[in-house]
Amino acid sequence: MMAIFSSSNKIKISVLVFFVSLVIGALIVTQLDAATSEAESAHTVQIASGYASSIEKVIHHALSSTNALAVMVHQGEGHVPDFTQLVRYMLPMYKGAFALSLAPEGVIRQIEPAAPNILVKDHDLFEGENRAEIIKNLREGELTFRGPFTLIQGPQGAIGTLPVFLNNSKGEQYFWGYTVVTLKFPDAFDDSNLPALETQGYAYEFLGVNPETHHEELIQSSAAPLTTAVTRIPISLYGSQWELRVSKLYGGRKNGLLLFETLLVFLGAVLMAWVAYSVATLTQQRKKLHEIAMYDPLTHLPNRRLLGIELDEALARALGRNSKVVVCYLDLDGFKAVNDSLGHAAGDQLLQTIAGRLQSCLRKNDVLARIGGDEFVVVLADIDSSDEITSILDRLVVIVAQPLMISGMKADVSASLGAALYPTHGVEVDQLLRAADQAMYLAKKRGKNRYLFAEKRYVEQDRLNG
Repeated sequence: MMAIFSSSNKIKISVLVFFVSLVIGALIVTQLDAATSEAESAHTVQIASGYASSIEKVIHHALSSTNALAVMVHQGEGHVPDFTQLVRYMLPMYKGAFALSLAPEGVIRQIEPAAPNILVKDHDLFEGENRAEIIKNLREGELTFRGPFTLIQGPQGAIGTLPVFLNNSKGEQYFWGYTVVTLKFPDAFDDSNLPALETQGYAYEFLGVNPETHHEELIQSSAAPLTTAVTRIPISLYGSQWELRVSKLYGGRKNGLLLFETLLVFLGAVLMAWVAYSVATLTQQRKKLHEIAMYDPLTHLPNRRLLGIELDEALARALGRNSKVVVCYLDLDGFKAVNDSLGHAAGDQLLQTIAGRLQSCLRKNDVLARIGGDEFVVVLADIDSSDEITSILDRLVVIVAQPLMISGMKADVSASLGAALYPTHGVEVDQLLRAADQAMYLAKKRGKNRYLFAEKRYVEQDRLNG
């Protein structure tokens, strides 16, 4: 027995324990590092996806101005009286739009504002192309979006063109021309507030593929460059290729780990404690990863991903029970003013308070989610009567508008809410969300602090444009 524990054998055993401990430690540290990186990556994806969604929303809304112009062309049978005054009225409603124009037979004849766009007047959109071939393949309602590229006016931007067809005296359809919206970069994305990414600790680049050169063009970026770990979020805009790239401004693991692990090798009892601690940390990291992936970090409400899962389940239940589901898109009126005047901390506190108020109005099976900024989605499941719907929606609008004090200051906010019913306004998640979103925009235009139900024609127009 004494020979077994000789000095030579003790050294061998010590060396063996050292290497075994080193291997075990390395495996655990690798898993911890992977879990931490995965959690940070998921959080970055969540942040970037929110901003990408905001960009899509701003651009889609700006491009929808071509539909409004097309309606005017139809009503005027090819003429839009008082075009200048109408566009001056419309432009503030379509943030992101730099100019609106009419191009009968594909030639821009009217554009507003006129002064900064004088070089575009009488520009032929078919220049250098086969006009007859292009017109033959055009379809009513198929909007074309091209950009980014250098506009004739000088700055970088993009244009959206919507073909308009009218009927002649014989009732035959003919190509009248285009309604056109021009976007100037980066002004078109002001409402997306991309610079706020940098204040949250992220570097970013927003790029698009130039349709003429097929090369990537930088549209907007942070002052700080991207790091090596870059999250790429593709953005789909009517077939155009865009991408938002985001990375953390700082990162990396703390030093001193090697010394810590060396001490654990020589102290067996501490090694066991460290293993237990590391396993617990690993479990905690995976739980954190799940929370980051499924919940909003500020309000702890379900995020867009979990909302999709919950809404799918609610629709499946409704189909089996032959009941209704109501999807509500809610946007806070006046939130930006509170955020600007009282600061982001006060804005965060307001969002948390509003989230609590909204939750108090809902039933056990209902779902409340925050999908970004000051936007929430409410899912009313297992609805049996219309009275039950209006009762809940009334409570939601009223409770948001209740007086609210933030940091000793009064914060006045209200809610504009759009509601879409399953299966009346759609049978799929995306259809219902788009219909509710469009109804919310209409509620804002009609005075805010109210709710409106989706109208069938908005859903049909959305499908036509998509």
